[in-house]
Amino acid sequence: LEFRVDLLSDCSLDNARMHYTILRQAATLPIIWTVRSKGQGGAFAGSEQDMFELLALGVRLGCEFVDMEGNWSGQCKGALLKSKGMSRIIASYHDFTDKSYSSAEISKIFKDLHHGGQADVVKVAIKTPNPSQMAQMEYAVQTFIAQYSTPAVGLCMGAAGKMSRVVNRYLTFSTHPKMPGKAAPGQLNAEEVRRLKVELGLLPCGLEFFLFGSPIAKSASPAMHNAAFQACGLDWTYGRCETEDIAKAMETITSERFGGGSVTIPLKEEVLPRMDILTDSARRIGAVNTITVKRSVDGSRVLVGDNTDWVAIHRLIEERVAMRRLRTGQSQRALLVGAGGTAKAAIYALSKVKGIEGPVLIFNRTTSRAEALAPEFGAQVVTDLSLLSDIGVVVSTIPPDGHTIIPESLLASKPIMLDASYMPGGAPLSNRATKAGCDLLVGPHMLFEQATYQSERWVGMAAKRAVMAEAICKHFQATLSLEDVLAHELRQQ
Repeated sequence: LEFRVDLLSDCSLDNARMHYTILRQAATLPIIWTVRSKGQGGAFAGSEQDMFELLALGVRLGCEFVDMEGNWSGQCKGALLKSKGMSRIIASYHDFTDKSYSSAEISKIFKDLHHGGQADVVKVAIKTPNPSQMAQMEYAVQTFIAQYSTPAVGLCMGAAGKMSRVVNRYLTFSTHPKMPGKAAPGQLNAEEVRRLKVELGLLPCGLEFFLFGSPIAKSASPAMHNAAFQACGLDWTYGRCETEDIAKAMETITSERFGGGSVTIPLKEEVLPRMDILTDSARRIGAVNTITVKRSVDGSRVLVGDNTDWVAIHRLIEERVAMRRLRTGQSQRALLVGAGGTAKAAIYALSKVKGIEGPVLIFNRTTSRAEALAPEFGAQVVTDLSLLSDIGVVVSTIPPDGHTIIPESLLASKPIMLDASYMPGGAPLSNRATKAGCDLLVGPHMLFEQATYQSERWVGMAAKRAVMAEAICKHFQATLSLEDVLAHELRQQ
């Protein structure tokens, strides 16, 4: 996500910090901190000192990327590069004058932006009315990468240069259909870029995706993801790798045709240290349920470990809590039952839900596991569920056969109940919650939500939600009333 600080009505340090905090709480993707000056096509009209105070703030806030324009003084640029910490500096150059550049001229700009290897990424964006300019740009990009092994972004702005956004391999800047306007001429949205890549055959062919864990024979994931790949026009496949052995799973993960995968019990925690990169959520949760294969500048494979369980739980719970809060005007107390990999995602999600009255309560049959999980998220361990009352949200991550530990007294208050387990005919806890009149969220609904987020990460465009909803409903048939739960999704076809 690119945070355009220069487009804020107030570019003060305090206001920029406040808006960044709001974005960070909602975002699951790395953030690029950009303060684009008027001379480079932006809105910032402050002094060089003001500019670099804002850029330094982006570094202090821990932004994954900070955009530094190449037109400022060497002293200020050098100071920022020396103090960049864990942030990666994108040294950028923009020209909106329709000037024609040779590949040699673009190469010199890339070299200057590199700052002797101190910049982590270099970016050149030039507006052009001439489609042939893209050939000059592409040659300069490839020559620079071959010589310096540093990521390079080369974009030709305007209608004539749209294809440069399609062939670009690193940090392709795109917009979203709901945005009020485009940040640059000729900018495409992410789905347009991905669709063109598919149509032009620019995506890898024959990639294989897998579900890892055990037991997984009855999982609906292959049905959903294969339907989504087909709907996107991709010849990719999604299968099962049933194993409890992480070594066996890694044999598949490290194969050349492996494109990504889903991870379930008992491997969510074991696979984590074997990833090259972890997202912030996977690191905080301590479990990986999604693997995506990326390519570095030199073409080598990079395994990215992510967690989409928490995103699904957060979305489902927050929607129900908001509706209940509108009806009652009250916040809800939340209880988490379980302390495994999915429970870690659940407590991370619950800690971010608006309308949850803290602290989150956590119960596990093995109390020591709950005690190990609680402190990081400020949760409170409980040891007797029969003593609890006025619980508005219950998230159960225990297996179907463990449902008896949840007493009827908890269900009597008709809480919002998310039962992460599922089985043909409905999980026992889900059936009990239905009879008690709880506001039930069934395990397959959570499975569907997290699968849509996985699909977006692998395919790079909005998930084919209607197609995936139809696939999971067919897989489970009518036994879980999924057609009713996902009726809105199915109507979008």
